[in-house]
Amino acid sequence: MNQITINNAVIEIFIGDLYSVQYDAIVIPTNSRLLPSGSLRCKVLKEAGHAIQVECNQIISKIASVPIGGVVITSGGNLNANFIYHLRAGHDQKKLMLATWNSLTLANKEELSSVAFPPLSIDVLGFNAKICAGIMIPTIQKYILEKNRNLKNVSVCLENLPDYKEFESVLSNLTAPILS
Repeated sequence: MNQITINNAVIEIFIGDLYSVQYDAIVIPTNSRLLPSGSLRCKVLKEAGHAIQVECNQIISKIASVPIGGVVITSGGNLNANFIYHLRAGHDQKKLMLATWNSLTLANKEELSSVAFPPLSIDVLGFNAKICAGIMIPTIQKYILEKNRNLKNVSVCLENLPDYKEFESVLSNLTAPILS
């Protein structure tokens, strides 16, 4: 199973390159100063073009730092995505849950219909794919059930088959609620 539909919104997982997907927004991890760091962030910023780092620098000149759980938006630059959400996930499971929730809240507020995430915090914070999937997928499901108005597709883009299998296991155990 690579997707489930809940309340007319699809939660989906796939293997690919986050910087090549076509979504309203893609989410990438960031540090407090929006600087290039981590392999995924560096790849996405390179593909998006130098203008994105210029936007990041302008944002930091106004806000000083991105708090844990915080999300800031830039354009998508040269990417197929319209926007890049720069997300500071934090160092524990609750902060990862908050960061995922805050990204979805912002996408909903901005009236986006699609957003793609990487598996957050796996490399940077030492979480493995199983822990990450066990946090992100249920958080996405809960958000769609409780708060969603605009999102039609929330995806997690994975880079390899072992991580995909961990996310697939969690996704296949989700059940859509029975509405009465």
